Order: sequence, then C-alpha cells, then structure tokens
Amino acid sequence: MKIQKKLLPILSLIILFIVAETKAQAQQVASTKKDFLIMSELDEKPDFPGGIYEFYKFIGANYKTPEVQGLSGKIYVTFIIEKDGSLADIRVLRDIGYGTGTEAIRVLQNSPKWIPGKYKGEAVRALYSLPIKIEATGGFGEKIYSVAEVFEKPTYPGGLQNFYIDLSKQFKSPEKAGLKGQLIIGFIIEKDGSVSQTSILKDLGYGTGEEAIRCIKLTKKWIPGKLKDGTAVNTAYSLPITIQSPN
Repeated sequence: MKIQKKLLPILSLIILFIVAETKAQAQQVASTKKDFLIMSELDEKPDFPGGIYEFYKFIGANYKTPEVQGLSGKIYVTFIIEKDGSLADIRVLRDIGYGTGTEAIRVLQNSPKWIPGKYKGEAVRALYSLPIKIEATGGFGEKIYSVAEVFEKPTYPGGLQNFYIDLSKQFKSPEKAGLKGQLIIGFIIEKDGSVSQTSILKDLGYGTGEEAIRCIKLTKKWIPGKLKDGTAVNTAYSLPITIQSPN
C-alpha cells in the first residue's frame, strides 16, 4: 500500500469501501428514468482492475486531506459505472465539511476505468456507493510509512504464522453454511508495536470483517517497522485472512 508523502505528515486517511445496495441511495441518484442497475440486480458486479484493494490504494495516493486537526467522520459518495468502465454522475450524499466531498469527487473523476457490471452477459450501467472515513490521528508532523518505505518491515513475534495462529484462537466464524473466502484488513502498526486504525478493505459479509478487527486488537504487539538508522516508525500494513465456516 503506497501513500503519497505529501498526505502523510498531516493526517492519516482511512478508507473503508462498502457497496451499499439500498433503495434509498438508488433513489437519490436516479433521474426521471432509471437507466442503471443496483448491485443486487447484476449477474456480475463491477470491479476495479486488480481488485478493490488496488482502488483503495488509488484513493489513498491521490486524496488530499484537509489540514484540520481533529477532523473525523465519513463521506458518502455514489456514482455510476458506465458500460465502458468510466465513472459518471458522481454525487456526495453527505460530507464532513472543509471540502472533503469536493475532493472525493475530484479523485473519483480521475479514476482509471473499471471493469463494468454485467446483466445477462452484457455490460450495463451500475450504481456504486463508496463511504470514505477520514480520521485525524497522531497530530501534525506524524508520518505514516508504507511497508515499501521502511528499511525493516514490521514483524509479528514468532513470525506471521504465529499471528494467524493467535488470530484463529480468537476468531468466531459466523454460522453460515458454506461461507468461504478471503477478507483483507488494513491497519497501522504504531512505533510501540500496537495496532491502530483498523479498517476493512475487503469483506465477506456476515460480520466477518468486524470480527477480524476485534481479534486483531487482541493479538500481541508487533515489532514495529524501522528506518535504516534503526528508528521505529508508524507503518501502514494490510493482511489477507481466509475464512471457512464449518459445514
């Protein structure tokens, strides 16, 4: 996960992606004639090239967070993914002021093309919803490094295998027969090894993302990322977690 340096010294941006399939949101975007479908009506949902995690990185690398200390909240944005994958009719349903909604629109207008949704084998216009959560943490001047920027990557005591073992001891799988797949959780490993700013980058539903976050907070402290001179730094990190409910 690569975050531009110009954003990091001021505020940390946590972006959570959730596809909202509610009729209320569809009505706010609809014109006099509904010429798009919502997610639940599609045979194949739209996707960003490389997956939703790559879209998350695109937003994080381009969104300019306002220089407002203590700023925290969610922006709700909807847009249409056209048949050719371009984004149109980008609208802010709710923002938190200071130009946060306008900036979200600017970034989305510059998004690479998506892989469009399909219905009965044909590409169709589809309504997509994106909540963006912004939270100011750590104060001004506190940089958060990407894993690619640190000299020594963060590590879990005993290795990543031990992390997954500790996680599995705490994780309570939902009682959903046949549920299987992978979710992705993003978080910050602080200079003292604690975990903060956990967010769901990809979810399977049924509370799996929330349960993963709960369990991650119960695991041991990490060995933090370090610069070449040995200085411990805050590091952005993400992990895939495979879920399989018992039959």
